Amino acid sequence: MQGYKHLLECHCVLPQFRHRNTTVYHKFVVFSIVDDSDTVVSSLAQCNNCGTVHRVFDICKSEILSGKDESRAIEKKEDISLSLPSSLVELFDSYRLELPDYQYARFIFENDLWNTTLVLSANSESGSREGKILRFVSAEKFRVEPFLHNEVI
Repeated sequence: MQGYKHLLECHCVLPQFRHRNTTVYHKFVVFSIVDDSDTVVSSLAQCNNCGTVHRVFDICKSEILSGKDESRAIEKKEDISLSLPSSLVELFDSYRLELPDYQYARFIFENDLWNTTLVLSANSESGSREGKILRFVSAEKFRVEPFLHNEVI
């Protein structure tokens, strides 16, 4: 199994894009699991702008569940925090990470994917990308590391 963070497109439009000639729909990040047969495990995700519930059925693909603006089946950060070490939850809170990052961290723990990294912060400027990553060394050991990458287009 593998886990992926990817974008979904909603039907809502952010206020700054409402007066454009071409519609720019809002996109938000979700986390999905792909099983051993390369099939995305179906899940529910809620748009962080309008609250619409989506059924995620493939990478970057979903269907809007009409008439559903809320569902008790939608995971929350607080739900996942219970299965993560408190020091990790505190770190995630300090970097203001979102639900997909918590889901990815839980996936790493459940599947013993040590030496996997998660981006804590990133900034692109003048052809380079810099920030911090969290490296999962073991179930009890994590390391925050800075990174700097030159972006070549």
